[in-house]
Amino acid sequence: MRMPYAAILLTISLLAACSEPGRPAEKPAASVPASVQDACGTAAETIKQYLQPSKVDSVKVQGQCTSVVIQTALDDEATETARQLCETAAEVAYTGDINSVAVLGKSGRELAIGIAGMKCLATH
Repeated sequence: MRMPYAAILLTISLLAACSEPGRPAEKPAASVPASVQDACGTAAETIKQYLQPSKVDSVKVQGQCTSVVIQTALDDEATETARQLCETAAEVAYTGDINSVAVLGKSGRELAIGIAGMKCLATH
């Protein structure tokens, strides 16, 4: 009878030795270099100046300088105006790594979206 207990103890010992130790502490995310932040900031300002300032509240470049988000005071029904803003922004936006443009209404809802090489579309 001792043999099965010894085999069980040996199996448990082996399994415990093979198990993974606790997860190592995660490293903090690397900060974005200042030169990349400057390039993103320059793109946003260039796009904002190119658009009609009366319709645009803010322009931000997000992600790793890949996406432009244009915040407007447009109502959710103004999708055609948003699409036109998207098309206008696209004329100067697709530089560097930027590959998409989104236009948001005053409610925060996405009214139009565009990707490099394609026409902008109203989202509803």
